[in-house]
Amino acid sequence: MRNLVELDALRLTVVVDNEVDTMSSVPKELGFASQAQRLFKDLRNIDQEKSNVDENGAHCPHPGHRDDEQHVRSVAYDFMDLCCGAHGLSILVTGIKGNVEHRVLFDTGPQSAIFLENAKRLELEFEKIEVIVLSHWHIDHSGGMLAAVDKCREARQHQQKTGQVIVDLHPDRPDQRGSCLTRLPPPGQEPPQETPLIEYVAWGADPSFEGLETKGAKITKHGEAHTICEGFFGISGLIPRLTSYETGIPNHVRWSNTTRSWSSEPEIMDERYLVAKVKSKGIVVLTGCSHAGVINVCKDVQNAFAKEDELFFVVGGFHLAGATVETRIAETVKDMISINPSFMAPGHCSGWRSKLALENAMPGRVVSLGVGSDFVITEQ
Repeated sequence: MRNLVELDALRLTVVVDNEVDTMSSVPKELGFASQAQRLFKDLRNIDQEKSNVDENGAHCPHPGHRDDEQHVRSVAYDFMDLCCGAHGLSILVTGIKGNVEHRVLFDTGPQSAIFLENAKRLELEFEKIEVIVLSHWHIDHSGGMLAAVDKCREARQHQQKTGQVIVDLHPDRPDQRGSCLTRLPPPGQEPPQETPLIEYVAWGADPSFEGLETKGAKITKHGEAHTICEGFFGISGLIPRLTSYETGIPNHVRWSNTTRSWSSEPEIMDERYLVAKVKSKGIVVLTGCSHAGVINVCKDVQNAFAKEDELFFVVGGFHLAGATVETRIAETVKDMISINPSFMAPGHCSGWRSKLALENAMPGRVVSLGVGSDFVITEQ
């Protein structure tokens, strides 16, 4: 991935995230605008009854106006236009180099309804999406994928564009995944004689390869690092586990249709991240859940680029929420200080404790990933 194209600009539009935050300030280097701010500036939302200027700002006074009357433009703000939060992640990624633009969709959230509703409110141009990248096989990242593929196909047909949307997937698709509510013994160790009732939470099956193809997708399977969209973006392979404390998710399990049984799977080995390089800024990395550990993700990014490029922006799920992983926050913060990214946007499964700890340790570098956020990173 060292041959990534150096982009003039990179835009990240958050379609699905757990959090809704339209108010927090963001450093100017991230070119941020919330969906609420965009609605303020949209001329379609001018309230004519409460304004005395037209769409171009020209004075068109109400009857009985005074000569010294100020020019007033009012915006009709409808909270129904705002996106809604949901437990999951989906980010539209747009890379720009000269007159060339490529768009990919990184994950699709937990279900079709929330993905489609937010996409509608954000006015996503589905015909321009070339690749849908799944970070890993978990339903809160893949649940909206069938709907996304369907909308891409419809939009392409409407625009009379040829070609199918590519769906980039890891080949190791589980039958289903979930959580164990009772602590299982380590692999190879016999359970105690008086074993308590073991309860599982099944999260639901991810879309199948066949189901995606039926909707019109062109499936590509990659377990290794590779680039897409003429080298605009890179997708990792296996993320090496280097730290001593990022040891996966202790209660994570995998279901087998063949054996009709659950098995422990603390390490979600199919997870991948997406990277892009922006001129004069450095590397931007999108991580779905960081099950391998967000520090392991960052270390792998640095190794992939031989530490020759600054790690500018780390975006996505850091998976530091929950009693079994919150104990890792202090060590994560310590190592993140050493890695020294310019900015971070912990979202989805990161949890408020990790965000607070990172902000306290690295003030001014942590921003909200809230749904509807728009980050435009340019070389200036």
